[in-house]
Amino acid sequence: MDFTDAIPIAFKEITPNCSISEKWREVVLNTGGTHTTLQDIKLPQKAGGYWYRDANKVNTRNRFIYWQTTSDSIELSEASLDVNLIGSNLRCKVAPGTPPLNGTTIWERTTAKEVVVLVATVSSVHRLIFPHPEVLEKKATFNSTAGSSLSVFHEASSINNPHNYYILTQHSNSTTGVAHTCASLLRENGEAVFVLAFGPCGDGGVMVIKLPISGTPVTLMLKRESAVPRFLSGITGALRGKAGEGLEALGLVLNGSWAVALCGDACLRTWLVDVGGTPVAVSQPLSQNTTKPKPPPQGHMLQKTIGEDGNTVLVAVLSFPHECEFVVIKMQDNGGGAVKFANICRLFGPQAQLDLLDYTVGYADGGNIVWALWSQPDGNTIITTSTLGPEVEWRAVAPHEPVTPLPQLSSHQQYRDRLLAPGLFPASVIRKALVIYRRTWGGGEMASSDADLAEATMSAVAARLRHIAARSTSKDQAHLMHKCWSDLYSWCMQYMEGLQKPLGLIVYKNSGDTESEGGWWCAVVRRAGMSLIRELEPLERMLLASDTDLFASNFNESVGELSSEAVRVVAAGARWERAVGPLSAADLERRLFACAAPQHRLLPRLMHLLMTPSDDRTPIMTPQQIDELTSLLDPIKDLQSAVLELNDALKLDVPEIDISKGDNLEAEYNTLFSSELGVSIITEAIRQMAEMRSRVVRGAVAALGAARGADGVPGAGHCMVHWQAYRALLWLRHHAALPLQTQSSSDELFRLKLSSLGMEGSGVIGNTVAVEGVVHAYAAGAGGRRARAHLAAARAPSSWHQALPHMSYHLAYQLWAVTGVFEFGWWLATINQPQLVKSYVTLLEPWCEWNACSQKSSGGSAVKSAFESGGTAKTSAFDPERQFILGLALLDLEDPEGAYTAFRKAAKGVSTEPFLRQLVAAAVPPTSQHQALVLYYMKVIKLFEIHDAGACVVRLAETAISIAEKDDPNLSMFQWLVFKWHLAGGRIERALSAAAANRAPHARATAAAKLLTTLASRGQLEALVSCGALAEEAERTAIARARLHDPHAHNPYYNFLYALYISRHHYRKAYQCKITTDRGCVKWITGRQRADRPRVRRRLPSSSHSYCAVPRTLICTYASIIAKDITAEVMYERATHCAAEGAGGPWRRRWLPRRSPAQARETRTCFFSRRNDKGVQPGVNRSLALTSWRELREEDPESLSPIQKALSGSNDIDFNNLYNQLMEADPETLQAITKRVISTGQFLPHWFLQRYMEVDSGACVRALLAGGRAVEAGAACATSLRAAICSRLTVPVAPTCTVALPTVDLVCVELMNYLHDEQCKQVYEELNEEIKQYMQVVVRTSEDMKLAKIKFPVVM
Repeated sequence: MDFTDAIPIAFKEITPNCSISEKWREVVLNTGGTHTTLQDIKLPQKAGGYWYRDANKVNTRNRFIYWQTTSDSIELSEASLDVNLIGSNLRCKVAPGTPPLNGTTIWERTTAKEVVVLVATVSSVHRLIFPHPEVLEKKATFNSTAGSSLSVFHEASSINNPHNYYILTQHSNSTTGVAHTCASLLRENGEAVFVLAFGPCGDGGVMVIKLPISGTPVTLMLKRESAVPRFLSGITGALRGKAGEGLEALGLVLNGSWAVALCGDACLRTWLVDVGGTPVAVSQPLSQNTTKPKPPPQGHMLQKTIGEDGNTVLVAVLSFPHECEFVVIKMQDNGGGAVKFANICRLFGPQAQLDLLDYTVGYADGGNIVWALWSQPDGNTIITTSTLGPEVEWRAVAPHEPVTPLPQLSSHQQYRDRLLAPGLFPASVIRKALVIYRRTWGGGEMASSDADLAEATMSAVAARLRHIAARSTSKDQAHLMHKCWSDLYSWCMQYMEGLQKPLGLIVYKNSGDTESEGGWWCAVVRRAGMSLIRELEPLERMLLASDTDLFASNFNESVGELSSEAVRVVAAGARWERAVGPLSAADLERRLFACAAPQHRLLPRLMHLLMTPSDDRTPIMTPQQIDELTSLLDPIKDLQSAVLELNDALKLDVPEIDISKGDNLEAEYNTLFSSELGVSIITEAIRQMAEMRSRVVRGAVAALGAARGADGVPGAGHCMVHWQAYRALLWLRHHAALPLQTQSSSDELFRLKLSSLGMEGSGVIGNTVAVEGVVHAYAAGAGGRRARAHLAAARAPSSWHQALPHMSYHLAYQLWAVTGVFEFGWWLATINQPQLVKSYVTLLEPWCEWNACSQKSSGGSAVKSAFESGGTAKTSAFDPERQFILGLALLDLEDPEGAYTAFRKAAKGVSTEPFLRQLVAAAVPPTSQHQALVLYYMKVIKLFEIHDAGACVVRLAETAISIAEKDDPNLSMFQWLVFKWHLAGGRIERALSAAAANRAPHARATAAAKLLTTLASRGQLEALVSCGALAEEAERTAIARARLHDPHAHNPYYNFLYALYISRHHYRKAYQCKITTDRGCVKWITGRQRADRPRVRRRLPSSSHSYCAVPRTLICTYASIIAKDITAEVMYERATHCAAEGAGGPWRRRWLPRRSPAQARETRTCFFSRRNDKGVQPGVNRSLALTSWRELREEDPESLSPIQKALSGSNDIDFNNLYNQLMEADPETLQAITKRVISTGQFLPHWFLQRYMEVDSGACVRALLAGGRAVEAGAACATSLRAAICSRLTVPVAPTCTVALPTVDLVCVELMNYLHDEQCKQVYEELNEEIKQYMQVVVRTSEDMKLAKIKFPVVM
């Protein structure tokens, strides 16, 4: 019979996959040098540990120390499940030939706030003193790393203090032997007591060493027996050659002032450690077996614990070649140096073929228990436990699951992802395997970080593949590639097995702690790291139990509330899995879901794979096995209810708890399982839960299908859903994200998208997700915080063995695909991993369709109805929330059309899904479903605008327009978006239609301005002329724009106005517009074309400055003449004569454009300094010079100032570039800028208004008021009044307002017409309040001045 069949399995080991620390701090212990008499001393490698005593304090809760010995060192490590510890690994090196003994103990001195480690080697004893965690917490500084704390091992400067060690120099001779075991004790006064057992030869025996806090160490020899028996036995032994045989101490314990040894004759001997001498008590042999015991380390052992009555309980292990006995003895102190031993119980080992490696005694469920670590003949280990009492029963820990072999894949990337999958191999293991791999085959450099590990594995395998391909004649590259990767994979497995070798056990020994009484738990110290042991869940116990145990009378009491019929369904699934084998069952599952069949086709395909014998890999059941399953299921009277009950047990469900009231309690829970080790434990527990439940539902469906066919499986649809949900959870556990550098979206763009949704990112670094995995990152972040808040609100226990099931269940509930909780889905969308989101949603889409519509809305009624009908569930076609995050991911992957489809699907859940409701109700709660959809489309449109997806923006905006209500305030915004993107895309007719449909006046005016600017630059203003709906807005905007530009021939706004008036039959306005244009044409054309008549001078009459007096025939004549061979100097001279003779501007500008910029500067100087040689007044001469200079600057673009260039252009004013010029500009320039900005609808910066108010506040207010910006004018007036009032506080005179009060009254009158607007009303009330205060200050100041004149008259 197999060992696992003989002993029921009740526990599971959780091996964390956290990175194995390679950073060790090393110190050298003074052990006195190499032992002079012995060569090559070898002692077994042992391990143990200590849990901190106070499990209720946060700084010591779930925190422990574990140690292990090697041939030349003692390795001490401290770990915590709640906080990351800094400097937690300490390696104490010893001299060669002085290996450490296995009796290392750890103690807490609460009075001195110290942690003391007692260590012994074959030649020395040591007391290692470290600070207590409470001391370290008080020393923590404000700049300490968040979520981390200093380890007690970070400071080891006083290790070799002479008072803290003792060297056994007087016992290094050949007659003493070598110490092989020891026990240690720390007394309340800090004195360390060591008891060392030496070999059977000579007079060695047992030695006591006491290290006081200060002073000389004390040594005592404990004799094995009195002098007379030793003399008689010595004679007998000498005659028989067996001197001292059976008296050697194989196991030692210290209990207060007593030292107890288990000797080779199976007797207990007791000494007083402070007295020494011979034993004060010797027990009867603990066993009647006279066989010689096994040699150490598998020989006799002895440990102690404290019983319920406070007495010492000794647990002795008698290890014989063919059996192993655990003898429990109570040790009672009778006073006067007398000790009495009383047997309690006797417990035999599970099997004779097992060798005991280590055992420890703990406390659980109100009694003492024993944990034992066994070695099997094949080299594997097994852990068992049992109570120490009348009812003795061994229970085992489930053996380690073997790593699945590497399957044959199709590409190097798939092999790499398989090797680097989270939860498989730590990064340090892969590095070690790569070192061996390179030594054999070479290739590439070693990875310097986890991010380079993928490239390192690829380069190493590629090098070996080239080496093999060059020597092989086979052309099957897939086979060679699989061979190369398999070698690396196998080396990783071998190295991992070596690191996971168990060395010792740790249990909690404090029986007085009530919080630690609630469960069976243990920790296993391995060669690298440690693992925890937890109790099995009820479903796990049923799956792993044998048929005999499964139907035992007391089994149902320990597995929960499942009925016997539901237990039979689980038993049938377990029997099916054992019949086909775990590998065949896993292969069947892989083939079933490889085709990605629809939900309703999965069960028929499963039946086909079960019954078709064509493929050798298919797990075919024999008719006898099918009959066994049928006989197991036949007693079930109501199979439908049994399957429904099983599905309810498989469903993860967490009750809603108000976590808002748990703020006071959360301080105790905010670090629970938050360290890297704790998160790894939680993550592995979730993986085990998902794998076990997936196996349960897989076995149940397969067994029912094999026994009764596809039609005989009631509720099969939801069984398949549960199966795939747990498969999705396992996919998440083993899936890592892509590195950040391979993502298409930058961090800045991603944060911009989240802010547009009113959300924040998760703060998780993408590389962390790539290395540790998705589930690990979620448990360490948002998921862990939410689970801890629930545990705090429920007042759950905080000890790890009690909190672990709750914590892992809460996190699994959040991660499970069919719970209706969307926290994980949104977190997944906020870590900037779009490819991961796409893969996850694609995995769920074919089957996970009933989440929102059944569980969350109808409370499971759809599930029940599906069970009652016996078929699959008919559900919705998608999950809106997941479609939303899919849309976000597709946008990042540059697939806007796919994102548009996903967002449209998600829109159907706006009124039902909590997340989407919260998304649209973040700012203003919607009053109807249509308004909620409008707000949703508003958010989505922002996302598409960030990605410049104009076509999708237009479609979404048109959809929002079609469903929006007529009085919706966002309607004009959607119409503006349609207009803007149509105009940007060149679809002018659609843009005009969208602008015309907009009913908001400000939006229509802005659209008209945008159309004028854009179409003028494109030369397509005729389209706007033909749009009658926007005629009024376009006319007002064009008039304002035209006034800011000269009416020359290239001014598009006058041409547009002329064409607009003609199309609307406003001929008088068209004539006025044409006259204005003609004036500009005369001014421009005569200045440009007059120079084309060679060597012609003509003095115009004094009235020539009137442009209307110039006939149009003259304009045409000037335009037809071409200038040739006229130098710049001649033109300059002629322009000068024209200025002196008072000729018109066009005649002067006829020559000036030909000048260079340098000559133009000379022109300005010449005009200003020209003498009055012809009787012209100096003022007139200067005016003419300035006029000529302005005209020169107008004709020479290089000589124009930046402000003039900005005013002459058609683009918006760039205030940032013109800041320095505008801060020094005169009032006329500021007024021109203000009018231009108002006409184009541009924003006026605050600093510009402040500057204009400082220069000419009255003109600024009037300009704002004339431009229709009454709100800004009112604010400016209020600011001016407030400044005038404040000036009274520093200058004792009447305040003077820089804005005239009539102007202020005019602003108030204008604002009164718009009091229905909230902003206007607020400005109006503020302005009235400032006027009242200003008048009060003026009146009060006037009265004060009158009183001052009366009281202090001025004497002339």
